[in-house]
Amino acid sequence: MRIVLTGASGLIGSRFEELMFENHEIIPLSAKDIDIVNDTSVQDFFREKKADVVLHLAAKTDVDKCEEDKDKDLSLIKKNIGEQIVVEKMDFKSYHWFASEQATSAFAINFIGTSNLYTEAKERGTKFVYISTDFIFPGNDTYGEESKPDPINWYGMTKYYGERLIDTSKDLIVRLSFPYGYKSAVRDDFVWKLIALLRDKDEVELIEDQTITPTFIDDIVNGLDFLLSKNATGIYHLTGSSFENPYQIGQKIKDIFGFETKINLTTREQIYKDRAQRPFKSIMKNAKIKQLGFEPKSFDEGLELIKEK
Repeated sequence: MRIVLTGASGLIGSRFEELMFENHEIIPLSAKDIDIVNDTSVQDFFREKKADVVLHLAAKTDVDKCEEDKDKDLSLIKKNIGEQIVVEKMDFKSYHWFASEQATSAFAINFIGTSNLYTEAKERGTKFVYISTDFIFPGNDTYGEESKPDPINWYGMTKYYGERLIDTSKDLIVRLSFPYGYKSAVRDDFVWKLIALLRDKDEVELIEDQTITPTFIDDIVNGLDFLLSKNATGIYHLTGSSFENPYQIGQKIKDIFGFETKINLTTREQIYKDRAQRPFKSIMKNAKIKQLGFEPKSFDEGLELIKEK
């Protein structure tokens, strides 16, 4: 397939290109290649390039920085169109004024950027794969694809707005959760940040009252390729097969790498005080993709692969 890959300079995008360059013709895009918030930039790109698939990984993902955008985003929207944020079956030109005033905000990148790309893909009959997140849920339950989104922060809300643009009868929403993998030249994921802490510190504090679904990045890449090979549509959770809290994760890393750091328990209230709310019980079920024939790894299995390499 000929795949336009947004967010190609990120952790997952760079690994997708690395693993899949022999399987597909990949057109990697990062912010220096295209301004997805600018509809003219997107139109010009698609006028020159043809593709079978748009794999849309690009997003503003820093939860706290997204939260800082919220008041100004909402103020601009209220000023220009009123109280109601319209995102379903919308006129895609409705928010183009926004980009000139707040082009790097969470709403601009995660929603307007998505709407620009999706509009052009649909006009050309190109399949669209929208990468979403467990942060669209409030984080107090176990979630399947049919669970009702109810974001508790602006990052999650803007990603959910993006979801609501997608026609899932024809296209694909893939939700991810806490990606980790082999050491990357791009940046450290949460596992490698913990490895550095446990290697360099005598004592660390890790949260016990939070549950996440760690997901091996190579499973994400191979799972996306698997879904494309099946011409899948709808919503899928492409997430790991085990659930952990940060304290458990730290203990497992400490044991498998032989670190001697003392790990103390702390709470999410202490670590995330005065920061954006997080979904603290985010157990993402992946039964749907398993039934289709793809088996994501548990955290223990992923960690063993990292150790071996």
